Amino acid sequence: MEEVVPLAYRHYAPDLDPRVCISVDGNAPGLLQLSHWPGNSTPPQFKHDLSTGICLKFMSSPERLGYLAKATTVTNTHYDTDGVLAAYTLCHPIEALRHADVLLSAALSGDMTLYTTPEGTKLELTLTALTKHPESPVHSGKFSDERERRQAQYEYAFELIPQLIDKPDLRYAWWKDEHRHIHADLRALREEEATFEHYAALDMSVVQTDRPLHIMAVNTAAWADRILTIESRESGAHRFELRLLTFSWFDLPARGNYPRPSWQPLLEQLNEHCASPGGIWVAEDLKDPTPRLAFVDAAGELADSQADAGKVRRLVVEFYSKHPFLPAGV
Repeated sequence: MEEVVPLAYRHYAPDLDPRVCISVDGNAPGLLQLSHWPGNSTPPQFKHDLSTGICLKFMSSPERLGYLAKATTVTNTHYDTDGVLAAYTLCHPIEALRHADVLLSAALSGDMTLYTTPEGTKLELTLTALTKHPESPVHSGKFSDERERRQAQYEYAFELIPQLIDKPDLRYAWWKDEHRHIHADLRALREEEATFEHYAALDMSVVQTDRPLHIMAVNTAAWADRILTIESRESGAHRFELRLLTFSWFDLPARGNYPRPSWQPLLEQLNEHCASPGGIWVAEDLKDPTPRLAFVDAAGELADSQADAGKVRRLVVEFYSKHPFLPAGV
């Protein structure tokens, strides 16, 4: 790789000069954007399903030299694993390209909430816990200023990433309980303690369980953008939650981009035919990355419903049968 002036990370703020910035993952202005977020302006030759993948393609391309001659700064609008690894790739390209497989599996784990590889998932869990665990020197509670908080977290993450690639369990204490939870629930799904049925043409899975399951375990087993979870309660009631994953939110050239049909008709049907005391069916904004349609109480928490689980399932499946993921007959 040709020698270039190293780029510095500066967390986004309006006072940054976009003429010297390369913007990653979010939608911050810059002389170049390397992002898979909706509305991005990433050049077609660098497109990838993950922002980390986009940055790896960029740093592997001779075209990078023209941009890097003008840029001094990498920026992003938020903190998450894909964003951190995308920025790390630009700031530390030799190390990133050497370990591209681990970075990509971690970025996929974070943005899609999936268990990918042991090394990738552990890297994702560590980078996420970095902002939350009380033993982290940069946990969010230590800062009052948003830009200062994110700058410190990015800088510490950059120091930590090479160590984690070498020793994935380095910060085991930060995520050990969650990791055990994920594995226990993946085992439950494999051994049919909880069950799911997949509708490939609808890009949808229905999960039936008698206890709450970790979202990463459910997403990994279901591998669908539309997931209906039906949780049976000891009382005979059920809890219902329909979630959309980020598969239909990010710009994913390899998978394809499919519209999110308005679920207002489904919401109206559920409120009419599957009403129950103690709650109401609500639907979040489809513009959100991971919106849900669920039966909730006044506080917005999942509530026990006396509605017939078979009817709820039938209405959801019938709704998405009108909006298939694959063409009819495939």
